[in-house]
Amino acid sequence: MRSVLQIRPLAPNQRMLQDCVSKKGFNMIRQHYQALEHINASATETITVSDPSRPLKLTADSPAFDAMTDLRRVHPVSISGSETLEQARTTMIVCGVKLLFVRNEQGHLQGLLTANDLAGERAIKEASSSNRNVPELTVNDVMVKLPDLEFLEFGAVSRAEVGHIIATLREHNRQHALVVDNRSGKMRVVGLFSSTQIARQMGIPVMDPVKASTFAEIEAAVAAA
Repeated sequence: MRSVLQIRPLAPNQRMLQDCVSKKGFNMIRQHYQALEHINASATETITVSDPSRPLKLTADSPAFDAMTDLRRVHPVSISGSETLEQARTTMIVCGVKLLFVRNEQGHLQGLLTANDLAGERAIKEASSSNRNVPELTVNDVMVKLPDLEFLEFGAVSRAEVGHIIATLREHNRQHALVVDNRSGKMRVVGLFSSTQIARQMGIPVMDPVKASTFAEIEAAVAAA
């Protein structure tokens, strides 16, 4: 009697792998992709799991990426330039942020608004010259506009340490720095550095709102390390 070879159906995860491997022009096994090496843990080894709510402890020698808010994974809070400063303040409080991305109707970046801008020198001057109260001003009136923004290049940040970021913020007297990836030929904001966040991750108490002494406190902590 002729025997019949029975083939067990592929499990869903096996079928998915097979589909990936057999796609036209892409064979992971036969091309240059190799399986990664793996390691094993002993039964008595203590292993912790990363907790995004507890940021990494930083030193000046830490990789810069350890201090960067990765906007590819964390959705930035945005606002329209036509909103009032009072509306912007409410958004910051509700979302627990100190910085808002100002975007147009197409979603393109137009500028930044920080908590310090809400009652800063620019807002006071604009209110005085336009005979309005500060809360009535619009985001467009006081935001840092796109041509005035300074960006850090993703490749440079990937090679930098936290100390480089501190020095950069200090030199340009900025509380924040944006990181852009332009490898595709178009600038895309992918990260954000905050002096406040860096200070917290270095274990430095930060007053609210952020004052000029923040950098001095950070540098003192670096010197003492």
